Amino acid sequence: MNTENRGKPNGMTTIEVRLFGLGCNLSRMLLSNVEQAAEEMGLELKLEEVSDIQEMLQLGITAIPALQVDQEVVISGEVPEVDALIELLQSR
Repeated sequence: MNTENRGKPNGMTTIEVRLFGLGCNLSRMLLSNVEQAAEEMGLELKLEEVSDIQEMLQLGITAIPALQVDQEVVISGEVPEVDALIELLQSR
């Protein structure tokens, strides 16, 4: 596991997400879209990238990339556009 903390000015809302993938193009695209959505929303992104297949299976993830927000897997096997991610994050 690799944890990254994308720093933003203090006082900003922080959102914690976990990105499940193996470093493939789709995983990188989802990462980029999540980062862009958080930036457009003015959120600080605390991101953990997970490549442990056993952990993915324990969470019921059968397709990657996958995204977990607030302990819930909300995306699996797709790369939503930035606008769709913004809607998803606003609903959390």
